[in-house]
Amino acid sequence: MGFVYRGYLLRSKSIQLVDSNRWTLQVTVSLHKDSSGEPKEQTFSSENTFSSKEMADMEGIIFARKIIDGEIPELSIDPL
Repeated sequence: MGFVYRGYLLRSKSIQLVDSNRWTLQVTVSLHKDSSGEPKEQTFSSENTFSSKEMADMEGIIFARKIIDGEIPELSIDPL
């Protein structure tokens, strides 16, 4: 699933963990910056786990928004 937030395209991917039947998240933050139309993107993941795929997807978007807003100091979108 993808959402636009502050000019960035956010895509969340939920991943089921084999050993626990729980879900974790991976998010990709993209920005169209160059003249070729190719997006610059960066992928982030979290060690948090969730009981459902839907919860992991929803939390992935919230996680990406917090990264963009600078609320997670150890993660940054500066290279974009």
